[in-house]
Amino acid sequence: MSAGARVHGPGPSVPVPVGAEPTGPVVRATAARAVVVSGPAGTGKTHLLDDLAAAHRRAGTAVLDGRTADPDGVPGGFVLVVDDAHRMAGEVADRVRRALEHPGGRVVLAARPWPRPPELTALLADVAAAVPGDRQSVVLGHADRALVAGWARACLGPAATPALADAVLARTGGLPALVHCMLRSLSRRGGRPGAGDVIPEEVLALLHADLDGLDEPTRALLHAVAAGAPLDDDVLGGLLDVPEARVADLIAAGRATGWLLPDGRVVPLAREVLLAATPADVTRRTRRALLGLLVARSEEPVDLALRLAADRVRDPRAAALLERHADAALSADPALAGQLLAAAADSGAPVTGLAARRAQAAALTGDLDGAVRWADAALADPGAADRPRAAGVLAAVLARRGLLGRAAELYRLAGAEHAGSAALALLATGDRDAATRVVAEARGAAAAVPTMVSVSEELMAEGVTASLRSGTDAGDTVAAALSTLTRAAALLEPVGRTALLVDTPSALAALVALHCGELTVAGSVLQRAVDTDLGGRPARPRHLLLLAWIAMLAGRMTRARELAAEAQDTGDGALEPRDEVFLQALEVGLARRSSDVPALVRAWVRAREAVVRHPVDLFTLLPLGELVVAAARLRDVDRLRCHVAAAQELLHRLGDPELWAAPLHWSGAQAAIIIDDPAALRPHAAALVAAARTHPHAATLAEAGRSWLHVLTDEIDPAAVVAAAEALGAAGLGWDGSRLAGQAAARVTDPRVRSMLLACARTLVDPADGEAAHGEDGEGAATTTPVAPGALSDRERQVARLVVEGRTYREIGGRLYISAKTVEHHVSRMRQRLGAGTRSDLLARLRAELAEGA
Repeated sequence: MSAGARVHGPGPSVPVPVGAEPTGPVVRATAARAVVVSGPAGTGKTHLLDDLAAAHRRAGTAVLDGRTADPDGVPGGFVLVVDDAHRMAGEVADRVRRALEHPGGRVVLAARPWPRPPELTALLADVAAAVPGDRQSVVLGHADRALVAGWARACLGPAATPALADAVLARTGGLPALVHCMLRSLSRRGGRPGAGDVIPEEVLALLHADLDGLDEPTRALLHAVAAGAPLDDDVLGGLLDVPEARVADLIAAGRATGWLLPDGRVVPLAREVLLAATPADVTRRTRRALLGLLVARSEEPVDLALRLAADRVRDPRAAALLERHADAALSADPALAGQLLAAAADSGAPVTGLAARRAQAAALTGDLDGAVRWADAALADPGAADRPRAAGVLAAVLARRGLLGRAAELYRLAGAEHAGSAALALLATGDRDAATRVVAEARGAAAAVPTMVSVSEELMAEGVTASLRSGTDAGDTVAAALSTLTRAAALLEPVGRTALLVDTPSALAALVALHCGELTVAGSVLQRAVDTDLGGRPARPRHLLLLAWIAMLAGRMTRARELAAEAQDTGDGALEPRDEVFLQALEVGLARRSSDVPALVRAWVRAREAVVRHPVDLFTLLPLGELVVAAARLRDVDRLRCHVAAAQELLHRLGDPELWAAPLHWSGAQAAIIIDDPAALRPHAAALVAAARTHPHAATLAEAGRSWLHVLTDEIDPAAVVAAAEALGAAGLGWDGSRLAGQAAARVTDPRVRSMLLACARTLVDPADGEAAHGEDGEGAATTTPVAPGALSDRERQVARLVVEGRTYREIGGRLYISAKTVEHHVSRMRQRLGAGTRSDLLARLRAELAEGA
């Protein structure tokens, strides 16, 4: 049935919009001797009858009310109008028959499609027989989107936006009486919807009037459907306690009210009023009975169970249904699983029996505080059936918060299938022997069938163990570790979004690659983890921060900041302590490399707090190393002394593995370089030299350390400096290589050598990153990108010459006829452009620039 009206007769069916002028099809209807209008309540039958009557009057035809007027003896032509013909008495039907027997008589009838009393059925048959070729049928129904939009434009003008028309249609179901009432209400408010979903008073009055007119069986049917019942004879018969044969009549009666839509829903506005007008306990009983009927038919009425749970109805069938669906959703939609489990608890399921699964769902959606609360509740109850699951969830959360020792204990409680994660946590804390025992015990026990997650956990432990080997060929060590960890990541991908682990295999593979200078490998592994959402929402900040770390090391500062911001936007609140340590160290590193001293000081304050909240472990040595360098820059080395000692002790317990120790020694060497302390540099350089025999990356760092030592002692070998700087660039440390070459250039006196070193420094930075091309470190012995000769302006060169001569700002201003403040501005700008952090460094660089431009 189309929206509006449809005219049936000798010609084709044509829609007639309710409220249209009596032209076109309506005029054709006035020409017919008999017109029958049919449609549910509220579809505009009476309105259309008024239009037809008005058209007849304009044509000079008398219009009679069939309920009161007798057509006998009426002179000339007339039309007899009967509304609500489904309720007419026998005498009214007789008047219609006599009107059709009259030579000038016409009739117009309007009726609902249900009920069809015998009098109406017989009358319609007589009408068809009396004027078989001269009658029209008009069928009215609910309006569609286009019709509602047209009515809205006619009523509201420019305020009738498509969104507003759609909202009206959605709430009214297109029932014309409700649509027009709603539009009139909107028109009085200037087209502005009311607050929230409040039903306008006039619409509410109309609905209550219709509700009061319903008979009890029809109202019971509409209430059952509004409560969630399907239009199914078997279900409705059992729910309403009526024979199935009677259900069809009830459905027809419901449709005749206009409140029951063709798709089986109750008009949304009517549903609200019907449920509000029915006592809540009646609705609850109806829904419980409906749930029982549907469950008995092996259906899964989850929405109905959720409604019962929202009403705090304790029903074991609803609770069991919600639990089953929550279990199924845990692996695909943990947020939904959490909602279903909460509803199951409201339905009467034991809280402790759900606690572990609620903890898992919370952790997978990033609500780690909630996960801790639920997991703790499960573990605190000795009778809880799912304690191993709770232990695994809590272990994963504690690992992110730096409590790896406690996490290892919980993983062991979680079962043999989590032995790999327990071993990994122990390795991270430096307990290699205990890690080996855990894996051995798990293999010796009668374990359950291995899963992809458990196999991946074991592979992660194997990969990290392989990376700890010392005294062997480092290429084989690195290759074995990376191969094992990348296999673990690939194995985990199909189920990785819902795996709660100490760390992801992708993050571990990236850490191994970063520690050995394989930045390309690290970036590739991490990008795939981001693309496949490995580890789900909790792991995303971890992967993004490691990608930002790679960008920072490569000198792509802008990209690093973008990735760091994205990592922060991923979570709902503050990052977990492990991620926070990386973020704050990253901020420190970016500020240091950009020579933004105020930003560095601010970032250092935050970083100190982050370090205090997260104990040192194997997987956070990179941020510790960055903070060691920053501490030297800010002359705050003592603050990290205990953390550095803890890191050294951890590495010692693990056998001083070259792969993991070399970057920390490199950071120590950089710190010594910053404070211009060759004595402090020597032990780190010696450690790197010792590791260089079997570790190529350590060899690169050792050679760079040796070159730095020579630079600091003014024993510069230009060829060796260039080779060391280029090797650093090849290892992904282009910014560090540029620093080395730039500082050497600032200390040599031969113009040709200086040009060669400056050219080397320029080639090692990313020219696409504007910050890398113009920023600086701000340290006494470091620069990101030394400027080319001639980069200083003429005025800056005048100031530079006087600064080198030892003049004060006031003396320089007097010589150049500028203010001392302007001189200070020039010096500050040159310091920034040349990458100088101290006055002695600035003087060295200015001398180099002036000599280069001579």
